[in-house]
Amino acid sequence: MDGLTHILRVTGREYYKHIVAMVFISFLVVTVLSPSFFLIQLPYSIFYVMLVSGPIFVGAAWAVQQLLLDKSQSVIVMFFTGMKKYFLASVGYSLFLSFFVVIVAASWWHYTQVGGTFAFALACFQSYFCGMIFLSQIYTIPLLVKFQYSLKDSIFTSVKLLVKNPLYTILSFLQITSIFCLLLLSVVGLFFLFPSLSTLFCNIVTSNVIATEEEDTDWNPVSA
Repeated sequence: MDGLTHILRVTGREYYKHIVAMVFISFLVVTVLSPSFFLIQLPYSIFYVMLVSGPIFVGAAWAVQQLLLDKSQSVIVMFFTGMKKYFLASVGYSLFLSFFVVIVAASWWHYTQVGGTFAFALACFQSYFCGMIFLSQIYTIPLLVKFQYSLKDSIFTSVKLLVKNPLYTILSFLQITSIFCLLLLSVVGLFFLFPSLSTLFCNIVTSNVIATEEEDTDWNPVSA
C-alpha cells in the first residue's frame, strides 16, 4: 500500500494538472450551497444543506473521476451528469449522514438544557460514536462513483475497509482535516480549493486501498 506522503504527491500533481477544472468544480459546489447562506432562513437552510450535500459531492466526485480519465467534456456537464446519475442514492446518503448530525446536535442541546454529568457523558459518547460513523465513510463516495458499488454496498464496504485498515484510514482522515484547517485561514482557499481537493484525495486513497485489498485473496467486498 502506498504511503500517504506518496498519495499527497499524486494528489498535488493531478490537482495541478487539472487546476482550472478543479477550481471550477469547487465553485459549482459553493454555488449550489450558497442559497443556504444568503437566501434561505433557518431552519430551512439546514434542511437544504442536508438535502443537497450528497448530490453535489457525488457530482464533484463524478467530475473528478472523469478528469482523471481525461474525458474531454465540459466540467459543468460532468458535474450535473454525476448529480443526475446518482441523485436518489446521493440524497439517501445525505439523509443517512444527517441523521447522525441530528443525534449529536440533539445530545448537546439536551446537555445545555438540563446539564449534569450524565447528559455531558451522553453527549460526548454520542459525538464519539457519530464521529466514528463519519470516519468510516471516507471511502463511500469513491466506491459509489468510481467502483460502481450500490449505495448500501458502498457504505458497508467503507466500514469494512476501516476495520481492515484502521490506522491508514485515521491518518487519511487527519490529512483531510489538516488540509481543511490550513485552508480555513483563507476563506477563498477553503471554498474554492477544498471541495475538489478533498474529493480528489479520497478518490486516490480509495483506489490505493482497494488495489491493496484485491491483492489479498481473502478480500471479499460486500455484495448486494
